[in-house]
Amino acid sequence: MKKVISFLIFAILLFALSGCSNPSVIYSDNDPMTIESADDEIKILQITDLHLMHGISYSDRQTFDLIKALNDEDDYDLIVITGDLTMSPLAPRLYSSLIDFMETLETPWTFVFGNHDNDFNSYEQILSLIEDTNYLYFKIGPSIEDGGYGNFKINFTYQNEVIYHAYFLDSKNERDTYTEEEGEYGFLSVGQVDWYKDFVSSDTKDSVVFMHIPLRQMMNPATYDGNFLEDKVYAQGKDTGFFDAMVESNKTKAAFFGHDHLNDFTTYVDDILLAYGRVTGYSAYGYLERGGRAITLKDGVLSTYIVVESGVQS
Repeated sequence: MKKVISFLIFAILLFALSGCSNPSVIYSDNDPMTIESADDEIKILQITDLHLMHGISYSDRQTFDLIKALNDEDDYDLIVITGDLTMSPLAPRLYSSLIDFMETLETPWTFVFGNHDNDFNSYEQILSLIEDTNYLYFKIGPSIEDGGYGNFKINFTYQNEVIYHAYFLDSKNERDTYTEEEGEYGFLSVGQVDWYKDFVSSDTKDSVVFMHIPLRQMMNPATYDGNFLEDKVYAQGKDTGFFDAMVESNKTKAAFFGHDHLNDFTTYVDDILLAYGRVTGYSAYGYLERGGRAITLKDGVLSTYIVVESGVQS
């Protein structure tokens, strides 16, 4: 009986927080956004899998404190959150709190959706909260068949000239129907691959890519650096040609992912760096020390390393 009462109270709270209406998504234009760098070196901080659940809990407050400490450790041009920002029926309120917090850092930031962000609330409800921000670089993106929400491009410039490109794609979430060989997770659609191809074909500089669920090319790496502690790579369910498109372009030098909290390894496949971030959220599963991944791009050279909570000033 207590469980039933608790569930009813929780359902009423969720209904009140979500509201009666279900706003529709308005797709945005396809124009790249621009971040002007202070010099010719681009510094990106990747954080991932925050799994915010309650907002006021100790673990969520630890997550916010860590993000601030990581941000304050260097002068980053962009912070990228690679999915699973929340995993909670309170997602709309948590997104509002996260947006407010990230804006206080006064560092450009962005995100892609993970497979848990819409566990209890629709993307429409979450996206309707994004407004009146000064540092958030995010677009829903154009309407792409089975493309999800949040496919966009950012150009980094120095002295008004483009020096690097970054792509962001929605790798979606779990599928209801799948085979054991494929696995349960979503994947980039052919439409998203074509969207990337259209852009990268005219790029004048190199690029990096960010999404939540790893590409299948990360499975069974021949060699790798870092932690591979999951029982396997929980990759996208199908290979629809995105990796081949990166190889053919000869422009994209690396792709960065989240999703598997016990993995933070990097591996090279056909001279492209495939890399996990380091799990950041204290409400997320896994025993790796929380942290992030620093990425530096300069003069055609990409370098990256893991930074953890014990290595930054709080």
